[in-house]
Amino acid sequence: MTKLAVLKKQWMQNSEVREAYDTHAYEFEIARSLIEARTEAGFTQAEVAKRMGTTQSVVARIEGGAQLPSMKSVIRYATAIGAHPVLQLMRDKPQ
Repeated sequence: MTKLAVLKKQWMQNSEVREAYDTHAYEFEIARSLIEARTEAGFTQAEVAKRMGTTQSVVARIEGGAQLPSMKSVIRYATAIGAHPVLQLMRDKPQ
């Protein structure tokens, strides 16, 4: 388990942290998907920024998970790494 995974596991035991995380879970999942796609494609943030015609700090914000990127930004990002976005909605399991 990575150091980050260990820390996350510890933090998630705190109900306040877990509630805050759950509030932004979708944003974090999107950010994780973007970062994973970029690293699998072998690009740095700076290289993606150059291909997008923007700055590395903009790419860092897109990947940051603090706010959702626009669909236009996701498409530009995907194109820059030689990919295309796919939107998929999953139904929640009944509780």
